[in-house]
Amino acid sequence: MRTLSLVIAYDGTEFHGWQVQDGPRTVQGEVQAALRIVLDEADVALEGAGRTDAGVHARGQVASFRTRANLPARALPPLVNRRLAADVRVRGADERAPDFSARRSARARRYSYQLLDRDDVLLGRYGWHPPRAVPCDGLERATRVLEGEHDCSAFRSAGGSPTRPECRILRARWASGAYGPRLDIIADHFLYHMVRTVVGTALALADGPDPGAAMSAVLGSRERRRAGVTAPPQGLCLEEVFYEGGTA
Repeated sequence: MRTLSLVIAYDGTEFHGWQVQDGPRTVQGEVQAALRIVLDEADVALEGAGRTDAGVHARGQVASFRTRANLPARALPPLVNRRLAADVRVRGADERAPDFSARRSARARRYSYQLLDRDDVLLGRYGWHPPRAVPCDGLERATRVLEGEHDCSAFRSAGGSPTRPECRILRARWASGAYGPRLDIIADHFLYHMVRTVVGTALALADGPDPGAAMSAVLGSRERRRAGVTAPPQGLCLEEVFYEGGTA
């Protein structure tokens, strides 16, 4: 048996998330079905590096699977893409060590969140226009204090799978762009709805007298009720996954 990995990009608008479900359209379900046809193996099972929710996008989702087929990895993307809809694409494929796991072997993941500075019927698929304008420098001051290792329970929503609440956040920075502020955040792992809750909290604190101190107080409380709203899913994108020696 061989272990292969795929890098997958998708517009999450019409998907009910990554994880396969009985009935609704999912990214894992569609890519897995295409692989089974291409490889002529009914038991191909994909494991994703991140279980993105309904409406969340990806440019660099990574998924691994095992196969008995001899088809070269480089041949997979064009063959699989012919059987996929236009809103999901396999960007690359690689041969991996037998024990490689897209989820368990990951060292860190990078997400972005796009805020919109104006309502836009097209861009609204890929960003969120919040009810009020906020200063980008206030957002930056609020999230910069998150860098480091912390118990991030304050940003965890109920309903996710159990995982340790301590996260090592390597980067949490905002930048102004053509359409509005954009968060770039990297961590060794994320809690359920963590990035979206960080965004909602930063928005609530950004125009206060000391956004950093206020965010530190929320973080230190470890109480979800102290944090802000969970931002909508469409602004969130899984950008890349990091493994030993680099990205996928």
